[in-house]
Amino acid sequence: MYIDPHSHHSVVIVGGGFAGALTAIKLLDKTEVPLSITILEPREELGRGVAYSTTEAVHLVNGPASTFSLYPEEPDHLVRWLAGNASQYGWTPPADIAGSFPPRYIFGTYVRDELNRAITGARAGSTFRHVKASATGLVSAPHKVRITTSAGQSLEADEVVLALGVFQPPLNPRETSVADHPAFVASPWDAAALDRVVNADEILLIGSSLSMVDAVASMEARGFRGRYQAISRRGQLIESRRNVALERDFLAEGPLPRTARALLSIVKAERRALAAAAKDWQALPLAIRPYILPLWQKADDAERLRFARHLRAFWDVTAHRAAPESYRAVTDAIAEGRFRHQPARLFGLKPAGDLIAATLKTRSGTHRQSFGGIIDCRGHQLHDWRRISDPFVRSLVESGEVRPHSTGFGIDATPEGDVISEEGRVHRNISAIGHPLRGVAWESSSITEQRAQAIALADRILSKLTPLALAAS
Repeated sequence: MYIDPHSHHSVVIVGGGFAGALTAIKLLDKTEVPLSITILEPREELGRGVAYSTTEAVHLVNGPASTFSLYPEEPDHLVRWLAGNASQYGWTPPADIAGSFPPRYIFGTYVRDELNRAITGARAGSTFRHVKASATGLVSAPHKVRITTSAGQSLEADEVVLALGVFQPPLNPRETSVADHPAFVASPWDAAALDRVVNADEILLIGSSLSMVDAVASMEARGFRGRYQAISRRGQLIESRRNVALERDFLAEGPLPRTARALLSIVKAERRALAAAAKDWQALPLAIRPYILPLWQKADDAERLRFARHLRAFWDVTAHRAAPESYRAVTDAIAEGRFRHQPARLFGLKPAGDLIAATLKTRSGTHRQSFGGIIDCRGHQLHDWRRISDPFVRSLVESGEVRPHSTGFGIDATPEGDVISEEGRVHRNISAIGHPLRGVAWESSSITEQRAQAIALADRILSKLTPLALAAS
């Protein structure tokens, strides 16, 4: 079946999570000409994606509400929306709404409602459609792009936006043997799987970052009273976010470092200075965050890969701290002697009756231990498009319409987000936003970076479309 977008100015957004929905909002709010927008997203609700589809009240956004408005020009927009709407959706905000960490499902509802508001108030002549299907293929041409879907449809558009999220890695060989075991939980957001291990004596948590906090908060909310053993290769344990102020813009005091080693040296010196002055090290991310994009873009691939291999684990637990309320489940379990964390590598998993036996290599040697539950808390971390099994991603790579980024993170694109083909041709009508741009702009996974990208992308698309409309009028 062929679908006519009913407008000369048509945009198809592949992916209806946060990035895709926000791009649609910005387009609908800013356009001065009629637009036909289609979002391809198999989920029933737009704006949620993986992150904001969880319905567990203990899964919180990992930053205060004051920082996550969809509109930088109205920094209190989310705070006002929460005050007026959150209660009807099952969450009563505290007195300090600006400093609160709302449940992720509430934030997803905020995005959904704002998209509905933008659709309702769209410029006369504009249309919006949610096609509940996945993209399966794409063929580009200089002025049109054709996309096929899992529902047998064919869509033609002037502009296509790839707003695909991240993908969960396939089970590796050591996990395959326990994939169907009731004690194995492949995702910390699988509520039914978590229910199965609530009576375990001890749970192994593979990973020690934000997904681990989600898992512990969910298990504690279920009444779990057993023990946790969290492992990570480098022994880094995420911390709770504290309310601190920027102390010093130390990276502005000289030329930006060009190597991972030089950056690490500067950051270590600043951390020592903060410690000497009895200041909180959590002021560091506030100072570093504005420079992540220029630091990444100035570095060559060798330095980017060096960062990913050696410093990524440290950056992840420094920048991406946990919401205090959900992290309290971890600190309470620590205080009760039910949580321990150690650097370790997982070498094997085997069924052992109702338990699963794990072979772990720690600093004291290799040993085997059985657990009543094993939760994979590594999160959705497969960024290498050459290894992603999704049919649409595979078709894009195999056809050469995109090329994987040389770092192995996402796809290649211009700094503005225009996608680059295998042969090096810049697609002027195919853009990417969010996770696919991880190799181009490292912190493309966060709300604030995706917000900036959505605004810039909408402005770019509209700047191309508006002159056409004026010339035709």
